[in-house]
Amino acid sequence: MPRVQSIQMRVLLWGWGVLIVGLALAFWRYSASLDEETARDFERETLTRLETVQWLLDRGGPFKEPRDRHDFLQTLAANMGMRISLIQGGEVLADSSRAFGDLATMDDHSTRPEVLAALGNELGKATRHSTTLDRDMIYMARKLPGQEGEDATVLRLAAPVSQVRMHMQRMRWALLAAVIPLLLGSGILLYLLSRTLTSGIAQFTEAAQAIGEGDYRRRILFYPAAEFQPLAEAINRMAKKIKKNMKVIENQRGELWAMFEGMTEGVMVLDTAGRILHVNPAMSAIFPRAQEFLGRAPLEATMSLEIQNLVDTLMAGETTEPVSRQIELKNRHCAEMTVVPFRDHKFRPRVILIFHDTSEQKRVERVLRDFVANASHQLRTPLTSIRGYAETLLDAPPADDAKRREFLDIIRANAVHMSKVIAGMFALAKSERGGKRPKDLNASVLQALEHALMNCTFAAQEKDIHLEVEALPEGLPNVAADPDGLLQIADNLLDNAIKYSPMGTAVRISAETDGQSVTMRFHDQGPGISPEDQKRIFERFFRADNNDVDGAGSAGLGLAICRHIARNYGGEVWVDSPADKGAGNGSVFSVRLPVV
Repeated sequence: MPRVQSIQMRVLLWGWGVLIVGLALAFWRYSASLDEETARDFERETLTRLETVQWLLDRGGPFKEPRDRHDFLQTLAANMGMRISLIQGGEVLADSSRAFGDLATMDDHSTRPEVLAALGNELGKATRHSTTLDRDMIYMARKLPGQEGEDATVLRLAAPVSQVRMHMQRMRWALLAAVIPLLLGSGILLYLLSRTLTSGIAQFTEAAQAIGEGDYRRRILFYPAAEFQPLAEAINRMAKKIKKNMKVIENQRGELWAMFEGMTEGVMVLDTAGRILHVNPAMSAIFPRAQEFLGRAPLEATMSLEIQNLVDTLMAGETTEPVSRQIELKNRHCAEMTVVPFRDHKFRPRVILIFHDTSEQKRVERVLRDFVANASHQLRTPLTSIRGYAETLLDAPPADDAKRREFLDIIRANAVHMSKVIAGMFALAKSERGGKRPKDLNASVLQALEHALMNCTFAAQEKDIHLEVEALPEGLPNVAADPDGLLQIADNLLDNAIKYSPMGTAVRISAETDGQSVTMRFHDQGPGISPEDQKRIFERFFRADNNDVDGAGSAGLGLAICRHIARNYGGEVWVDSPADKGAGNGSVFSVRLPVV
């Protein structure tokens, strides 16, 4: 980039240049006038001297001898500092610059211009080189009045040209001595003026730079001249408006960023090259490693060719309308994706992808379908049995009282089973509400076990099952659970252990802690659970015996309820049953919950 001179240097150089040119023209004009005036002064002075010499000749004569006249003129010439000659008929009668004896050897002067002019009754003037004196001389001649019949006599005065030129040179130097201080003074004034101007411009520049760098409070309060006032006011107004607009932009950007970060929908913003520019935190729930793929193609972050093809189509400008798709991802997530194309400030295509996670909605829909199907399946058989035995009692009641009582017991057992199914479904629905765990959850494991033992004592006595509680560790901490929820877990696991234990056996209950959590274990001596059934034992309505209603009226919801309640509290429930079905070495159901 070529170097640009500063405005201060430009003002100084141009101003000084114009001043120098103006002074040079003035000096040249004045010098020419001075030359003319000096020449005129010299002519007037020489003419005066010429008249003086003529007057002195008239008063000093007549001379007895030509030598006397020559000597008289030499004396006058010495006093006047000029050469005086007296010429008659071309002959030099006297000359102050030559000896009297040398006059006869001098050239004929009748052809001299000044002599010829004087003979014509004019004032003769000439400037030429004198061969006699070997220098440039200025001559002035005048005819003297003489007697009739005699040749006219011409009086001539001569002065060296150098004398006149020296006088002119002195005048020029005097003029130059006046011009140089004027030039220097004007240069200093121009420098001060340009410095004031550039300091004002520097202030404007600093203010503009500060505003450009974000200091919108900067104002121009001082300026070098009134001409700068409109510019200063314009810059101040501009800074004020920019500050106001930047506040609006910052507020809007903060609001948009808060919306972007707080949206439950996942948002992926692509740049003009179709690369990932931004993703919000909600994207991590759909694509856990999306933040690691900034600056890369959507295919690498989503591993979905369908998404990449759709992005390529919109980036190619084949459509300008938003496109919505239902997509299924490999991590069993379902999402409704909306791809919105738009143009940036340079009219280049860009794309925003919005993902609405519908996995929970799909799961709820699936659970609802399963719930309705399972509930229908679980309630259809007892309802059919109740209806059949009730119609038998109404249409053809048995005559035997024992038979009628048997039918009524079957109806009651099915009604009890239906009641347990409905109660279990309500309990399961309550446990599945989930949500955030309250910080004040606090439940005693000892109290939950005591209440569960009291609640299950009657059921254990009916099967002659002995409930054994192993020695619990001292200082067993409380767990982060709701007391009712913890009691429901203990009741269900203990009731399940009693239900599947043979008559006359024992159920052992124990608890232990590792400082971070408490684990409760319920060990029965039932038939055990096969590895295949262990994978589904905690599913709702699943029962390993495949009977709709057993002698205890099981609905197949107890273990599902335990699992959901435990997970809601940040815990887990599992079963340890290595034996195949019928091995007879029992199962251990364990639940682990975090301590308070």
